[in-house]
Amino acid sequence: MCESVDAGRRRDGAPRPVEGSTEMSEDGAYLVVVDYEDERERKRAEYLLDNWEDGTIESLDGMSRVVRDVDIDELYDQLAAKVPEEELSAYELNRVDTEATQVQATIDETFDDVEAERVEWAMESIMKKRKAVDQGSTTDGESLWAVYTKKGRAEIQYDIREREQNTVRLHVVIDGFGEAPEFLREFIEEEIGYMIA
Repeated sequence: MCESVDAGRRRDGAPRPVEGSTEMSEDGAYLVVVDYEDERERKRAEYLLDNWEDGTIESLDGMSRVVRDVDIDELYDQLAAKVPEEELSAYELNRVDTEATQVQATIDETFDDVEAERVEWAMESIMKKRKAVDQGSTTDGESLWAVYTKKGRAEIQYDIREREQNTVRLHVVIDGFGEAPEFLREFIEEEIGYMIA
């Protein structure tokens, strides 16, 4: 889960951003919180943040806490009594109402003079090569896999059907974020071409 919040300074008199606004805050600063499930997710998020080319992304210095339901002026005064005020800063946080844009890529291939089992073998081999995780199947009976790549994460579902005249139809839907779906579409098309040709 990724939570982004905009930050408007509390004590320097700058205007506070409107709740739920997706406009840049007054100083263009956002706090991005990534709640990861395992070390691999942390590394992927950290790599992206460390290598982002636009703007400035930096880790927080010192100690930081999210505080709720407190008198912030009183807390700030108490902190200023413990450490020099120039080492303190406080921000008001409002959740940014934003959502990642999902991307979809599809593959529709028809193979002549090939058995469905061979196409199934090829797709399973490709999934294993990408270290995809088998998620079972959809309510429509399509195979469902979760894949992580350097381009991002995606879900792949595919359906293999035998048709008349000894033909097999492969339908693949790749849902994900960023460049991952298109990257995986090209990868699958290339691999399936080698395996079925």
